[in-house]
Amino acid sequence: MTANACIDAIQEAAQEAGRELGTEELTQIIEELEGRVSSLRAANEMLSLQDAALQAADELGNEIRLAAVIENRNAALNARRRAEVIGYIRGTWRDRYDLGLESFLVGTNVARAGARRSVAAEQKQLAHGYIAGFLNDIEQAGLTRILARGEMDSDITDALWRLGMDRPLDGLNKDAIEIARIMQRYQDAARVDANRAGAFIRKLPGYIVRQSHDPYKITRAGFVQWRDEILPLLDERTFAGVRDRDAMLLEVYNGLSSGVHLKAAPDTPSGFKGPRNLAKKVSQERTLHFRDGVAWDQYNRVYGTGSLRESFLGGLERMGDSTGIMRKLGTNPEANWNMILDDLQRDLASDNAALRQFQVDRNGMLANRLAEVDGTARMAVNNIAARVSSNVRAVQSMSKLGGALLSSFADLANNATELRYQGAGSVLTNMGRAIGDAASGGRRSAEQKEILAGLGVFFDNARGEVVSRFSANDTLGGKMSRAQRLFFKLNGLTWWTDTMRSSAALAMSHNLASQRGKGWSALNPDARRVLELFDFDARRWDMLRSTATREADGRDYMTVQGVDAIPRDQLEAYLSGQGRTASDAAVEELREELRGQLRSYITDRASYAAIEPDARTRAIMQQGTRPGTFVGELMRFMGQFKSFPIAVLQKTMGRELYGRGYTPAKYGSSFMPGRELVKALASGNGEMLGMAQLMLWMTLFGYGSMALKDMTKGRTPRPPEDPGTWMAAMMQGGALGIYGDFLLGESNRFGGGIVDTLAGPAIGEAASVVDVLQRIRDGDDAAASAFRVGLANTPFANLFYTRAAMDYLFLYSVQEAMNPGSLRRMERRIERENRQELLISPSRDHLDPLGISR
Repeated sequence: MTANACIDAIQEAAQEAGRELGTEELTQIIEELEGRVSSLRAANEMLSLQDAALQAADELGNEIRLAAVIENRNAALNARRRAEVIGYIRGTWRDRYDLGLESFLVGTNVARAGARRSVAAEQKQLAHGYIAGFLNDIEQAGLTRILARGEMDSDITDALWRLGMDRPLDGLNKDAIEIARIMQRYQDAARVDANRAGAFIRKLPGYIVRQSHDPYKITRAGFVQWRDEILPLLDERTFAGVRDRDAMLLEVYNGLSSGVHLKAAPDTPSGFKGPRNLAKKVSQERTLHFRDGVAWDQYNRVYGTGSLRESFLGGLERMGDSTGIMRKLGTNPEANWNMILDDLQRDLASDNAALRQFQVDRNGMLANRLAEVDGTARMAVNNIAARVSSNVRAVQSMSKLGGALLSSFADLANNATELRYQGAGSVLTNMGRAIGDAASGGRRSAEQKEILAGLGVFFDNARGEVVSRFSANDTLGGKMSRAQRLFFKLNGLTWWTDTMRSSAALAMSHNLASQRGKGWSALNPDARRVLELFDFDARRWDMLRSTATREADGRDYMTVQGVDAIPRDQLEAYLSGQGRTASDAAVEELREELRGQLRSYITDRASYAAIEPDARTRAIMQQGTRPGTFVGELMRFMGQFKSFPIAVLQKTMGRELYGRGYTPAKYGSSFMPGRELVKALASGNGEMLGMAQLMLWMTLFGYGSMALKDMTKGRTPRPPEDPGTWMAAMMQGGALGIYGDFLLGESNRFGGGIVDTLAGPAIGEAASVVDVLQRIRDGDDAAASAFRVGLANTPFANLFYTRAAMDYLFLYSVQEAMNPGSLRRMERRIERENRQELLISPSRDHLDPLGISR
């Protein structure tokens, strides 16, 4: 077949697909054909030039036809998603387009239908569903330790490659094979979900896991070194249709070093735009096919973001993000979002003031929220600056949060008041349950773990997400990430967060199961209001309550797995009532919608019971800035340790003020100051009582946290008769949040001063370092100051159960030697300012094993 004949065949295929190829596209086709012919002949030396050209033309023609089908499907999906969003905003939020659009992206506390069924919630329920299910299956198979150690990563990746290539598994460890099979099962489930949402991801032979790429490592190596190291590891499939391998790899390198792969971009062609687009298959960056599983592991150890486990779980999370945004915004989310905003903006054309404010929101608040859910806020502009900055923040976390567990007992109040808000018992009843769970060590039976896995709740020691309660949502390297996981495991916060989260999730699941005998109108009003936030109505509740419950520890639970037991005729009747065809695909889509709604409800509300910053909190704190920029890193440094108090304000207090029916004044502040706060409390839906109970219990537990921290430092608790004690307790418990840090000033809940509170701990410590350097420059004695700064920035040195022992065993003696009389001055200050006594006197009772303070 001549080149002209190949071109004619492809032009014919394009015409069949409703396209006419232009000159530029034809030029691209010639280059594509030549590259494919070369690759085909390199793979099969017996293939003649004519046969290779014929095969290349057939392949390209088929892809053109397929692209046209995908383009038509995408257009229909995108139009449907636009209609759904616009109809929802005009119907439910006609008075507040800004709040409705924010609710759609990241959720708000306003009690309207679907206000928490956001893009972010959909992403979270999908990602957590995959991760929790996988971790539970691995644990049930007794393979958790093997996977966590990473010693068999090479065998596991080899098994995955052989399974994908349908090769024999001879000689491989049976545990590695079982882990590979479980991984493959969840990857296939995530791929099917993505394809149903609009992606087009083929099952690739030899696929291992979604390759993690560390932009910092790739940038630091440079293109030449990265290319030379990866080339021997790649399979020839990588270069199918490629004439210039260097140019192709440079394109990949630029994409990976920019972090574009971190964006939640749908894995689907956006339509036919010529062969160069087709050659990229189904992703933004060129697919890298590794020679085998061992080669994949070799690359991952050098340029990945961590171990195989971390890469795999990160891949599931990215798939959840991509599928979640496609389910809500279609296959081209950014373009679809802009079209939605354009349409809604036209509704305001006659109101100049409203139109101007909408445009401000569009370019400000809404753009920041979109950056969080589409992943733009994760993409570093300067990878080296972003990595160095994130490592500095990680060191600060591991240096300052050794007593974070003792500061977290207010979670008991959050847990109890959240369940009360849902109509699941009184505050005291829920508190007793949560305390009982904590007292039992947070242990869960195998049945409970399986229920939790289906609901998307997993135990945090596998992912290390607990750090996000206090710090920026940083992307860390493997070693630093593992160090943080170890630190939060040692300080007890991982165990505590897991216990509070799982306790709340099980309580919510049980509460639903206990009410399944009631119709929608007979439901507890509080429970009905919360379910409406996740788009449940009478008909969907009737389907959900027909699910089979699961019994564990003598109680019934409503589970995601129970959705499979909903009778088909009930699902078909619902679809018919919606004017939808009751096909097999439509029935399965409806089942998945119900699973997603239930899982969204559990995962979202559990983050209120054990406070976790969500996408809205991060958007408020980071304002859409990107890592590796001056402003972006400054925002992240200033926001360190503020995630928790801001989340308390935004979620817990926002729930009490707005979660019972009150809508904030138009364009009111997110933090409800002054008159807006008074209006909210006076709206008469129970806001006053809810806020009073929340602040009371958080203050009481704040005092308990203070007392425990004082006792670990060898001090008596602060006197309860002192009004200042209770102001400090309100701050400690989170009832005053970050405002309490500002008002009370001297120290924040994690032990820092006013500079740390305002500027963040890293900036505060930088000022301390400058002070030491100035002392050295001026000839002053800087030893004591340098010692304090070094100790304050030493990871693992401030664990609450070891620091007091270290102080009395040798640290106080060093301090006294460097600064004689400092211990006695410290004692007098504590006695004078806090009205506390020392149980063990540092100046009198510390040990001096080396005799340095005598």
